[in-house]
Amino acid sequence: MTKAWRKVNPEDFDVAELLKAAREGRLYVAPTGAATDSVCDIEKVCAYVERLRPFVTHNWQPSVAGLWDRILADNDFCRLLKPGTKARKSRDFNKYQVYRIVGILREKGVYEQYSDRRFDALLEPSVADSPYRRYLGMGLEERSLLIKIRQIVANMIL
Repeated sequence: MTKAWRKVNPEDFDVAELLKAAREGRLYVAPTGAATDSVCDIEKVCAYVERLRPFVTHNWQPSVAGLWDRILADNDFCRLLKPGTKARKSRDFNKYQVYRIVGILREKGVYEQYSDRRFDALLEPSVADSPYRRYLGMGLEERSLLIKIRQIVANMIL
């Protein structure tokens, strides 16, 4: 028998009734607000992609940090980079999605056209063959985000 959860407000209950329900195991409290909308650790993402500095093209050298700041300032991308609930290796941010974004930026000329293996060697130096490498050429699954990142790059070009 599956139980259907019902969303209620704290104002709907008496405190004594809530305590009683909690003791009996009938109470499920789902976090709300900022706790559920937590985002990735932006500073760690910036430090991670900073490893790719040697691969930045000459035209983008002065503004690649600003480009990443713009990308990470967007809530949609922050939600995309938020680690999943089943994340085991990287709990700070979703490395798979970072690789996808780097692949798009490489396509748009922000990074040199080196092999995926060389990019992977800079981003994951301690792992001989990381599981993230194949995501460099995949792009983003959500088309609206792909269009948004292309617009960000186009607006940054001087």
